[in-house]
Amino acid sequence: MKVGLIGCGTISSEYLRNLRGRDGVDVVACSDIDLDRAKGRAEEFGVPMACSVEELLDGPKIELVVNLTVPTAHAQVSLAAVAAGKHVYSEKPLAVRPEDGDAILR
Repeated sequence: MKVGLIGCGTISSEYLRNLRGRDGVDVVACSDIDLDRAKGRAEEFGVPMACSVEELLDGPKIELVVNLTVPTAHAQVSLAAVAAGKHVYSEKPLAVRPEDGDAILR
């Protein structure tokens, strides 16, 4: 499965370390609102692409988005990923407002 990671803060290093060793998982892109942070994480973990969120979501080969953004951005990013036809894994909480969580589940 081709994976794109959105949110390259502190916790992303743990996810990247664990995802790299999984059979059938290929992390192909890192994204963050701070493109330099995304570039740094991509370089650190050998991820071939660092890009904007929009570029990641438009990437046709990305099947799964790992959403590691701040909780207040979870719903927006997850809904955008779903709208782009991607599977989504999100850090908890799913959303900060119940109606946003319901929208993601729908």
